[in-house]
Amino acid sequence: MSDHHSNEDTQRILDIGAGDERALEAVYDRYAQRVYSLAVSVLKDESLAEDAVQEVFTNIWLKAASYRPEMSAPGTWIMSVAHHKVVDLYRSRRRTLDHTVPPDAEALHRIPDPALSVEQQVERGFNARLVRAALLELPAEQSRPLYLSAWHGYSQSEIARLLDVPLGTVKTRMRLGMQKLKAALEEYVA
Repeated sequence: MSDHHSNEDTQRILDIGAGDERALEAVYDRYAQRVYSLAVSVLKDESLAEDAVQEVFTNIWLKAASYRPEMSAPGTWIMSVAHHKVVDLYRSRRRTLDHTVPPDAEALHRIPDPALSVEQQVERGFNARLVRAALLELPAEQSRPLYLSAWHGYSQSEIARLLDVPLGTVKTRMRLGMQKLKAALEEYVA
């Protein structure tokens, strides 16, 4: 993320802390898709993920006054709030399902997307499994940044901070990982 965007986002979070709803709308527009991707990857349910996004941004509204720019970048803080809320929702859902739903019935909660044909849904699931399997075969230093980017929406700069490595190292690892991932996927498809 550029310094300009980072400074804008920092100011927006501070403005949210002061009660500025327009700043919240701007942060929502900028980060909602990343938060949704994170929620879908953890909750495995699109409608729950949509609810999670709303709860995350409600949390951001409530917690923005406690944001300290010197402690973390705005995107890192937002995704941290999102991660904690999504994990809480996952745990809460697990406890509820464990006590109220027979184990085999959990699949009933995953209603297919009516906009996709059965073939498209099967292909989407198959492709996701192929990518995950190929990621598992990569060295951890290459798979981890790819996972953080694709499944959690972190930028390369944010990944560098999270992993405490130079940005150039993250870029190199991601490039090498993508090359190996491409080769592995071509093997699966061939």
